[in-house]
Amino acid sequence: MEVEQVQVFPKLLTAQDVAKILSVPLSTLHHWAVRGEGPPSFKVGKHRRFDAAVVAAWLEKQQQDVA
Repeated sequence: MEVEQVQVFPKLLTAQDVAKILSVPLSTLHHWAVRGEGPPSFKVGKHRRFDAAVVAAWLEKQQQDVA
C-alpha cells in the first residue's frame, strides 16, 4: 500500500492585498518593508509576498501590544 504525500503551501498575499487588509497605503507597507517593520515579507523574484498566517499573527500581536 502506497501512502500519498501531499505538500501544503502557505497562502501568499501580495503587497496590495496586505495594504488593503491593514487599511494603509501601499507606500506605507513598502516603507515598513525597507525598515524591517510591519508584517514580515519576502521576495519571489522582484515581487514581495506575505504569508497570510504570518500577517494574521503579526496583526494579532499588534492588537495585544496596544491592550
